Amino acid sequence: MLAGLNLRIAVASVPPVVDEIESDLGLSSAAGGLLTSLPVLCFGVLATAAPGLTRRLGAERTLLAALVPVTFGVALRADASVGALFAGTIVAGAGIAVANVVVPAVVKARFEAWTGVLMGVYVAALGAGAALAAGLTAPLARELDGQWNVALAVWAVPAAFAVALLAVGVRRDGTTFGAEGGSTSMLVRDRIAWRVTLFFGLQSLVFYAGLAWLPSILRDEGYSAESAGTALALYALLGIPPSLVVPVLAARMRDQRPLVAVAVAFEVAAIAGLLLAPGVAFLWVACFAIGQGAAFSLALTLVVLRSPDAERAASLSALAQSVGYTIAAAGPFLLGALHDATDGWRAPLAAMLACTAVLLVAGFGAGRPALVGVNEADRERR
Repeated sequence: MLAGLNLRIAVASVPPVVDEIESDLGLSSAAGGLLTSLPVLCFGVLATAAPGLTRRLGAERTLLAALVPVTFGVALRADASVGALFAGTIVAGAGIAVANVVVPAVVKARFEAWTGVLMGVYVAALGAGAALAAGLTAPLARELDGQWNVALAVWAVPAAFAVALLAVGVRRDGTTFGAEGGSTSMLVRDRIAWRVTLFFGLQSLVFYAGLAWLPSILRDEGYSAESAGTALALYALLGIPPSLVVPVLAARMRDQRPLVAVAVAFEVAAIAGLLLAPGVAFLWVACFAIGQGAAFSLALTLVVLRSPDAERAASLSALAQSVGYTIAAAGPFLLGALHDATDGWRAPLAAMLACTAVLLVAGFGAGRPALVGVNEADRERR
């Protein structure tokens, strides 16, 4: 859970101060969006390294090793330069990429009977970390006389604490689980695996696009930096209750398509509301948070539910996150470029709204009751 708390801080701490970063370093909106896209791209490109590391080290030791570059990368951003900012973001993103993949395999191997509860608590920890970073980074930068770089680097402290505590746990507990790992190649021809992957990728694209640009959208509507940061914290914080409830419900249901429909409906309402009635933005942010909390926790839970064993859970997790996060990385960058091209947020929000239609179709495919790595005859019997 401490690991989960630190796996979104590196991403969520940047958007509240992205305007200041762009101003001080002379970056465009597209480059600012790249700061949020880069770690997500790392999640995608480097996720495939996790199964191999898991086979060699065991899942828990791999998780510990992954948190070290997270700590170092976040601390590196203390240097207020373009090079340090982007390098630190990439290093932290590399560690997060591996940790993201390992957790579902650990849950499948150690706690299969508690899948819904533990995936919910884990996703809630992700949301709590994102909420803390989103809500406190801008006020902290203000208290530090505008030193946004120091405010970003402060978040290395909870990461270092997680490393220390997990190191003690790994040393005391010599047993490792999920060590057999898996390979994405075993699932590349599996239709269910690709449906889960597409749903994971599209919901992540919508989430990270919102995470990157929600403060800027609100500031352009006249909200202060602190109010925009509060809205971003709300975006992460209000996703926690559905992230606790949805995995439990999903684990008890054979068919998860009704949950997909509810999650996407909240996202559609939120994006349409920001587009048509931004004056009540906090209402739409709340809807967005509920929809995203439900969609993300459902996507991660489907990785476990669609896997017959820990090995294929590791494989599906690696596939879904490698391809899915690569898709998601395009979101912040493309929306930033679209904003630069149109000098407004209507076109980017309309593009996000279009993505939710594809998300619904993908979710209906992923929500069907089936298992990956099982032939068609066996699926029919099941």
